[in-house]
Amino acid sequence: MNKTVNINLAGLVFNIEETAYQVLKDYLSAIKSHFANEEGCEEIVADIEARLAELLKAKTNDSKQVLVEADINEAINTMGKPEDFADDTEDGNKSFAHEQKNNQYKNKTRRVFRDGDSKVLGGVCSGIANYFDTDPLWIRLLLVVLFFGFGSGFLLYIILWIIIPEAKTTAEKLEMRGDPIDINTISQTIKEEAEQFKNRVQDFGSGVKKEYHNRSNGVGSKIAHLIYTIFYGIINVLAKIVGVFFVLFGICLFAALLCLIFGIGTIDGLSVHNFFAAIGGETFSFAFFKLGLALCVGIPLCMLVYKGMKLVLGIKVKYRWLNLSAGILWFVGLTICLYLGLNLLNDYSAETQLKEQVKMNTMDTLFVKANNNYPALITDIDFDWNGDGWLINTTQNPPIWWGKPQVKIITSENDSLSVFILKSSQGVDKPNAAQRAKKVNYQLEQKGPTLLIDNYFSFNSADKFRNQEVEVLIKLPKNKIIYLDDNLKRLLYDVENTNGITDSEMGAKYWKMTENGLTCLSCTKEDLMNAKNEIDVKDSNAHVKIDKHGIEVNSKEAHVKISSEGINIEEKKK
Repeated sequence: MNKTVNINLAGLVFNIEETAYQVLKDYLSAIKSHFANEEGCEEIVADIEARLAELLKAKTNDSKQVLVEADINEAINTMGKPEDFADDTEDGNKSFAHEQKNNQYKNKTRRVFRDGDSKVLGGVCSGIANYFDTDPLWIRLLLVVLFFGFGSGFLLYIILWIIIPEAKTTAEKLEMRGDPIDINTISQTIKEEAEQFKNRVQDFGSGVKKEYHNRSNGVGSKIAHLIYTIFYGIINVLAKIVGVFFVLFGICLFAALLCLIFGIGTIDGLSVHNFFAAIGGETFSFAFFKLGLALCVGIPLCMLVYKGMKLVLGIKVKYRWLNLSAGILWFVGLTICLYLGLNLLNDYSAETQLKEQVKMNTMDTLFVKANNNYPALITDIDFDWNGDGWLINTTQNPPIWWGKPQVKIITSENDSLSVFILKSSQGVDKPNAAQRAKKVNYQLEQKGPTLLIDNYFSFNSADKFRNQEVEVLIKLPKNKIIYLDDNLKRLLYDVENTNGITDSEMGAKYWKMTENGLTCLSCTKEDLMNAKNEIDVKDSNAHVKIDKHGIEVNSKEAHVKISSEGINIEEKKK
């Protein structure tokens, strides 16, 4: 049977054996003696007693109400003895052992607290950053992204502010950072806080002296100080506004970049993946291109958001390693994009046109009609690249591309009728381009006096899209008559006529070839009146036509058409 006593330690009551009490009393006396001459001695001892009380409280339960000497010794070993934390110069092995103990402790689970010492609002982000051992700026950036991207950042912050307690005691602050809670770390933390408080008091005193000095300098100094304060405030506000703009602009562009990388959305009617497959071909390195795009564009956008957050929060700390790492990753992404981009552009560097003459029988009047060789399917993808209106049939593997040819009618150099099919394409070199042009499928057929031309040409997507084009050139002798069917209105291209009628209005009419171009033989008065309401100007350099359909400019270099359907610019082959 052992004698017990009741004690009050840091507000907690314990029933302890007398021998254990004597050990605890001697330990606390040694602690008080060790820190007697230290600044903040009382606070250090109080925090050590509080930590001891937590450790001893964990030793008691319903079946064990009395603390024994072994419990006290275990708690003392956890906290450490004063002689263990004497001057490091006395025993380097002790210092090393304590550091090893710290490293072992850091592997233990930390607790989440709000960090009131490094807070901007409530200390939530800095507390979570301590838990994950990272920079609070990244946690703040994540909340800003959640707020502007998903609208949940502010509500999440308020909830965390409510449910996460603030680290108030020294032991809680050490536990938040994952540091060991012993007499050495407690004393060091309190000394640091005392030193910070002392510096703040000194800064406050210096500020008071400076204010007194400023006031004693007269009205001129006051006015100068006021102007400086106002100017500095305006600059600070403008910096925060610019920071908010950087954050919003960067997040919006980054969201667009993610949509592009993950194939969300369309480009000219094609999905992002199909667009790059059309431009680059199936052999194009999509994975490397996406990686390069993410690094080349994503890194600057992330840094833009980062700089914006620093402006908004007033953070002036610089991380050279961050800027260096971002610069290296950006350069890697730029290299990937340049390599793939230059290889792709190289496949458009040369252009070749193949000319094929179609045998035609002589006749007085030529009837030209479009043959509906490909009725568009509802499943076709409409790829409106440069206003050309491509159709992509994805029901076949590989998909088939369908494009509209251009029909042009000019005066023949002799008395014979000539019809040519001009196929053109681009490639790495002229032989490569010619090979692609040969693979373009297009047919003409003469049935008596009628010339049937296909309304679409086609090629296999395995041959890659390289601006393939087909032009039907009809050379009509002078005084010969031609009838253009109404279904040609979307195929006629830059056909000269003396009546000033636009290409889309030339269908369903008879025309006669003259020295100055076609002349309408079956136009109504209304057709001619509509043509008179047009402005038609010609010179040696360009032909400008303005009518109810829009503005059309035809020069040696390009053909420009502006209408309700948009702006279409086509460069002419030289």
